[in-house]
Amino acid sequence: MIELEKLQAIIEELAPAALADKYDPPHFWRKPGDKLQKLGVCVDPTVQNVRMAQQDGVDLLISHHPCIELDEELFAGCEMGILVLHSAWNKAPDGNTSVLARLLNLREPVQDGGLVYGRIEMSLRELLLSCQRLLSIPILPYVGDLNAKVRKVLLISGSGFTPFYKEEWDKYLARGCDTFLSAELGRFALSYLSRHNIKMIDLGHSAMARPGMEHLTYTLQTRLKIFNCQVNFYPDIYAVNYQTAALYPGMES
Repeated sequence: MIELEKLQAIIEELAPAALADKYDPPHFWRKPGDKLQKLGVCVDPTVQNVRMAQQDGVDLLISHHPCIELDEELFAGCEMGILVLHSAWNKAPDGNTSVLARLLNLREPVQDGGLVYGRIEMSLRELLLSCQRLLSIPILPYVGDLNAKVRKVLLISGSGFTPFYKEEWDKYLARGCDTFLSAELGRFALSYLSRHNIKMIDLGHSAMARPGMEHLTYTLQTRLKIFNCQVNFYPDIYAVNYQTAALYPGMES
């Protein structure tokens, strides 16, 4: 059993709140009790994950994504808390983005918040297959000649193909990145980045966070063994992107 205050100190060490976007600090959607025996970790607080965690007697569910329209009736008579990490864990030195870059074997990786770029030598087809195997997803949207060589990859956690990232795209275009991996591949990214001959793979908004959250589970299992605190991973994710159906007025060209 571990005290909540001690767990918060460990979480702060792993995913410092100072790294998070200003509008998106780690926060309790529901605060648990002061003593914790069982923890759960997930990418998305889906109904399936919440129910499974409740059945397992989890005291605190640590989620990557925030709770979106989660039915309060699910928690009737239940004291389970939910902690949302989101951008703090994306940007952490051993968080979602860095874990994915490591699993993809990017050489000379450089991390800049929720972005990592590094070198790799393979074809787009080989990189696509590597991503499919790593994420256990048979189909991933992509743009580019499958026989084209990939030499410098930019990895952006979350909705990196939305227009809000255009300044970042330009910065890494100037640094010679030829392939972008992220989520939310929409018409603006297709139009703008294709003009620069950028190859693209949409890894899925939730799917690309799964390896990092699995790594967090293992890390907490190791750190909390001394407290006899159980940590389980709950794998259900939202299988669609969040924003690609949205319109961005004035950015269609």
